Amino acid sequence: MSEEQRLNRREAIKGVIVGMGTVSSLPILNNVASPQGHQHSVVAPVVPETVVKAPAFFNKHQYATITDLASLIIPTDDTPGAREAKVNEYIDLIVGESPFDMQKIFLDGLAWLDNISQKRHRKTFVALSNLQQVVILTEISNIKNPTAENVVQTKFFRAIKDATIDGFYTSKVGLDELGYKGNTVLDEFPGCTHPEHQA
Repeated sequence: MSEEQRLNRREAIKGVIVGMGTVSSLPILNNVASPQGHQHSVVAPVVPETVVKAPAFFNKHQYATITDLASLIIPTDDTPGAREAKVNEYIDLIVGESPFDMQKIFLDGLAWLDNISQKRHRKTFVALSNLQQVVILTEISNIKNPTAENVVQTKFFRAIKDATIDGFYTSKVGLDELGYKGNTVLDEFPGCTHPEHQA
């Protein structure tokens, strides 16, 4: 991945999280949901790096697929990605606490993903090469007007993108990337500096 592509990807995701609505030029992040209708969830608890957390909602295979998907959406490059931010743990927590309709979107989507992978390559999605995985996800991201035939994968892809972005940018890794310093105390508050507003 070139430096320009990495910058485009990072800037696009930052645009989404701060409500700018920027869309990446990269295939997997095309059509990222706009802030309208996009609800951010609570911050997942921070887990020490050395602790490997077992999934609470997904089975092990589904969890591995979620981990791969999040890592494809926000990959590791010269900066940490979804894997380092433990977005898979966040998604497992959030989906496990979600209404049945949302859980069904994830479960149906994961089943569809393995089904199409088996049909094309006789392997599950996690067993595919990176290129094969990207081809499938790029096809889904290019669906503009979902039909009855592709509504499952379209809903799932939108849900996994939203959850990945939420999970990444509510993690310490994502907040560090945004340059968020937390609440700070000011010695003084200068107020408005516009001349027309001065007393």
